[in-house]
Amino acid sequence: MGNSYAGQLKSARFEEALHNSIEASLRSSSADPQPIFTQLYLEPDQYPPDLDDESDSSSPPLPYLQRPPPEGCCTLDGFCQAGKDLRLVSMATDSINVPAGFELVGAKSPSIPEHILVCAVDKRFLPDENGKNALLGFSGSCAGCGEKGFRYFTEFSNHINLKLSTQPKKQKHLKYYLVKNSQGTLCRGALICWKDGVGNITHLCRWCCW
Repeated sequence: MGNSYAGQLKSARFEEALHNSIEASLRSSSADPQPIFTQLYLEPDQYPPDLDDESDSSSPPLPYLQRPPPEGCCTLDGFCQAGKDLRLVSMATDSINVPAGFELVGAKSPSIPEHILVCAVDKRFLPDENGKNALLGFSGSCAGCGEKGFRYFTEFSNHINLKLSTQPKKQKHLKYYLVKNSQGTLCRGALICWKDGVGNITHLCRWCCW
């Protein structure tokens, strides 16, 4: 999906070049003015690259520019913007209100790789054990402060202070199912299988704790 701002720049550049080409043709005594497409596509591009490119490549990722949090919000790693602790080690024995149709999953933040953050995600947007049947899109709620209605992972990642350095991909950051063990403690379960053949784990292993 392309960056809308870059697309607008490209469109404006096309219109400007078209206008200049027509004007030059009217004013020029030459019968062969420079073709407009030569100006547009053979000249070096002076505009910044698309920051929304999510393709997998070997080139270094472009920096992702997150919007600054609203004034007065908590920005501490492991906490949501409302100041609630989302770390699994802190929430393992808490009674968490999970909305109907949602499931608790664990996210890994690049800024605190030693911790798992507890998130509530609509089951419809999570894959089955074979990495299939997940709807496109996202719907999430904050397991800490209870705020609901996050429809975009970028918005959700801002709220839980993931502090991403690249364009967010939920497949990359939502890592584990969270389950309760025999003692009733919330713990890390199986890997979320986002793609066929990647992290594929049997149904029984989903209920293990390691």
